[in-house]
Amino acid sequence: MALKRRKTLGAGLFLLLAIAAAAALLVSYLAPFLHPVRHPVVMFFGLYYVPLVLLNLFLLLIAVFKYRRILLIPVIALLPTLLLADRFVKFGHEETTAEGPSLRVLTYNVGRYNAGNRKVTMNESVSGIRQFLAEQRADIVCLQEFAVADSSALAPYLPEYPFKAKRFFKGNRYFGNVTLSKYPIRHVESLTFPESRNMCLITDIDVDGHTLRVYNCHLESSSISFPVVLKRLFRKNHFKEEVAQVHGRVREATRRRTEQVSALLESEAQSAWPSLVCGDFNDTPLSYTYHKLIRTKKDSFVEAGKGFSSTYAVLWPMLRIDYVLLPQEFSATRHEITRVPWSDHYPVTTDIHPAF
Repeated sequence: MALKRRKTLGAGLFLLLAIAAAAALLVSYLAPFLHPVRHPVVMFFGLYYVPLVLLNLFLLLIAVFKYRRILLIPVIALLPTLLLADRFVKFGHEETTAEGPSLRVLTYNVGRYNAGNRKVTMNESVSGIRQFLAEQRADIVCLQEFAVADSSALAPYLPEYPFKAKRFFKGNRYFGNVTLSKYPIRHVESLTFPESRNMCLITDIDVDGHTLRVYNCHLESSSISFPVVLKRLFRKNHFKEEVAQVHGRVREATRRRTEQVSALLESEAQSAWPSLVCGDFNDTPLSYTYHKLIRTKKDSFVEAGKGFSSTYAVLWPMLRIDYVLLPQEFSATRHEITRVPWSDHYPVTTDIHPAF
């Protein structure tokens, strides 16, 4: 009898856990469609989408072998993930080709040459990034959090790119966004945001007589060091305070990103040119930010990627926050995320085929 009661209790607890995990995952699916300021709880579930998927997969495996009567709960919760999976991971992708000219576009948040917790010095990071960019031979390079002691130092940087645009803020060093191009840059402007040193650098580039507008974006960050947060969360005396502080910062950053995306879309709507939107969005593919931006765009990873899509090195393979989005009439035949150690982000290189 005692053994039977323990089994019944175990099944009951597992049922409750499966229901809670399934409900949390189902709520996370709503995150791209609900305004994160008006629905902050849903936004937080969206942030935890990948861990919630992994939890439900874990419970599914347990149910298969031990609690088959409960099997349907994680199955139902995971079904919508089949429609979203290609934003996060792709296996068995075949190389595709397209006719006509191609452009190689590279986006890279160089993180002011801070490689996170990896043992890479600033000088090694600067040298490594420069060598990597030279090897990639991209036609257009979008860099975020590029830093120099003197803004004039940009001129000799990567001389194979004759056309350069920049927008720097002044701190201990000059830092901001840089766009490098092998094609003539005809127009430069910047989209700056209130209360923020994040921005979009806008360049109109003449590609063989056709104008392509490029938005080089660095959207609002939560400014959270995840390793530091994890350490602090394990201090039991301050757990609630730490959680509240982290969530407060995430909520404020999300509010700002939402406003920044609205300004970006308004700028894009006023342009007569097809546009690429590249850079560090500081948000996941299951976010309101991504949903708003992708409505009139293609995602180069969905089109041509393979493997894990994560671009944030510190929590790999959990977070994808760097993107290349292209017009619907364009195509992408290559999307490569290179795991080099020079920043806390990984660079994304994409071969696109314009439809001018």
